[in-house]
Amino acid sequence: MIVINGRFLTQRLTGVHRFAYEITCALWRRGEELVVVAPADVCEQYECPFPVVRTRGKGSHLWEQMILPHYVRRHYRGALLITWTGLSPLSYRHAFYTIHDVSYLENPRWFSRSYYWFYRLLTPLAARRAERVLTVSEFSKRELIKYLHLPADRINVVYNAVDTMPPGQLQEGERYILSVCSMDPRKNLPRLVEAFAGMQDTDCKLYLVGGTNSVFRHAGMETDERVKLLGYVSGARLSDLYRNALAFVSASVYEGFGIPNVEAMWQDCPLAVSDIEVYHEVCGDAAVYFDPYNPESIRTTIRQLIGSEALRNQLIEKGRQRCRLFSWDKSAATVAILIHTT
Repeated sequence: MIVINGRFLTQRLTGVHRFAYEITCALWRRGEELVVVAPADVCEQYECPFPVVRTRGKGSHLWEQMILPHYVRRHYRGALLITWTGLSPLSYRHAFYTIHDVSYLENPRWFSRSYYWFYRLLTPLAARRAERVLTVSEFSKRELIKYLHLPADRINVVYNAVDTMPPGQLQEGERYILSVCSMDPRKNLPRLVEAFAGMQDTDCKLYLVGGTNSVFRHAGMETDERVKLLGYVSGARLSDLYRNALAFVSASVYEGFGIPNVEAMWQDCPLAVSDIEVYHEVCGDAAVYFDPYNPESIRTTIRQLIGSEALRNQLIEKGRQRCRLFSWDKSAATVAILIHTT
């Protein structure tokens, strides 16, 4: 029996929560015997084909560490407990624990002190107590070995994917460049905006999709009227934004994977991205790369991309091939093998 830590169902369906939801759906499609045990305050946004059991309590760390493991022992004795995001219960050892990245260890200044110390102290404990650790890229695997000193044979890579994303609709409208990210400092938005501000010779707009999070320290960004802050948008709206953008840009300085890059490839949107290790792993030759610490490099690369229809078409075709490497069903198959051989 597999029990999924359902705390992710209490949070917005973005990023790591998308990973948790889609992998659970794919395991359910495979016919795996599973149940998701969740707090009482599940978001109505989720349409779950898999069984969900709601317990007392809300989706807090206390629920995850106290109520969840007690409930599993009482109702599903001997079950494998899988945590896709958050913190695996320290008291439950027959467990798989997913760590998407260790950005808080790479640069503590990107996070609030409370967030840093909570995960700095508890993540290594949870990782060592779990039977197996999952992560989302070979880059992140190397980071876990480096920072948490975990043995390589206890870590398995389970890639993100986007193949359940609906196709966007082509529409007439403004010419724009798209970026999808939060105000998290590692997303490097101030440098992207600075780079764009120097492109006074273009009629393009810069559309920014995403929100803010209180755990991140960030200064206010000066923007001009050509920069549109769209906040969170629906899945259908996001698909349309990708499909109709001249280019997608990600200026992040650190990521564990980078789902928006694959979403852009899936929607036939050419990529200009940071020259960082994980982006080369995920995007390969389906992107043009820039130095994320240098606004002039960002600006020059964007200009190159939006100024060449031939280059954009070349990257779109390469992106179509590249994104086929990432499938929720393939990733679920990897997890299923681990489940049945552990």
